[in-house]
Amino acid sequence: MPTLQDIYLSYLDCLNRQAFDELGTFVADNVEHNGRPFGLSGYRDILENDFADIPDLRFEAEILVIEATRVAARLPFDCMPKSTFMSLPVNGRRVQFCEHVFYEFEHMKIRRVWSVIDKPAIERQLG
Repeated sequence: MPTLQDIYLSYLDCLNRQAFDELGTFVADNVEHNGRPFGLSGYRDILENDFADIPDLRFEAEILVIEATRVAARLPFDCMPKSTFMSLPVNGRRVQFCEHVFYEFEHMKIRRVWSVIDKPAIERQLG
């Protein structure tokens, strides 16, 4: 049986391959993000939009902490959003920032996600 770490790393691989048809393998139908119910289709829409806006987006865990039903990760990004990102005029400039994210799993699928992106890091780079 795969461990929670195996499942989470496979989930990141699924994202990086943009294999959105496989998302339901890792994400619950009733998934919530930052307290808002998105459902699997809404969650998929967010990810598809992220990749459309940031074609070189890549998910890799720099720090990964796992307990019984939870995963905490620090995800560093080095990418070039095409236009506005987080209400900032990035417009194709390369930016580096991190996302700090917590996941709660139910039945070995992501049920809840709490995420914070380091927007001040992007603001500093844009000057």
